[in-house]
Amino acid sequence: MTKHALKLTIDRQSAVPLYKQIKEILIKELQAAAGETGRPFSTEHELVERFHVSRAPVRQALKELANEGYVYRERAKGTFPVQEMPVRPPGLELGGLVGFLRDQGMDCKSKILSVDWVLPTENLCEILRIEPNDKALRISRLIMLKGKPLVWAQTYLLVPEDFQPGKRELEEAESVFVLLEREQGILISRGDHQIYASGASQMVAEVLDIKDSEPVLITETKLYTRNDRLIGWRKAVHIADDYKLSFSVNR
Repeated sequence: MTKHALKLTIDRQSAVPLYKQIKEILIKELQAAAGETGRPFSTEHELVERFHVSRAPVRQALKELANEGYVYRERAKGTFPVQEMPVRPPGLELGGLVGFLRDQGMDCKSKILSVDWVLPTENLCEILRIEPNDKALRISRLIMLKGKPLVWAQTYLLVPEDFQPGKRELEEAESVFVLLEREQGILISRGDHQIYASGASQMVAEVLDIKDSEPVLITETKLYTRNDRLIGWRKAVHIADDYKLSFSVNR
């Protein structure tokens, strides 16, 4: 990590917990070092020596930085700042990818390809437990990073037909979930994910501007309201070389 002429230090007289102070200092330094890639972040040992604290607050600070997407960890390699390659943190809210990447200083844009009401396929009927004549609102969105496609997402929602968001409105809101809550009072509070690798179909290849059968990462998500009602399904196709998922498991 870049050596700064003036390094911030913790205030031991402050009521703010040490780990929070360390975290905020590191966030400022990460932001100041934006643009430098491939360089390992400070190790736990280096941070312990720098701040003259035990490992506990350092570990907590690093854990929260990883959870919030500022850094990511690679086993046996170290902890790295999130800069060039998007790393999706486990705590990222539904529909929050565009805002998250912009908060990291990345040039990210969202383009709505289509908004329409469709009759469900047999597969969608099975997933959403609906009848073939039950229409769903389909929103096709392309997320661009630095002018190049990153994710193609198609979202199907079982919502009232008077909910008619336009393309510009959806692009400005960054997430249909924001509009749905604001205009219909429907809060989508949970998403259950299935993640798997696949080869790009011809249609996917055309949308993402990649070759047929090129590796892609697919996330399928069942969407639930606060009262646990299944209200939608989303399929997001990510370019495998330009995207990482970061998550932790407990034993």
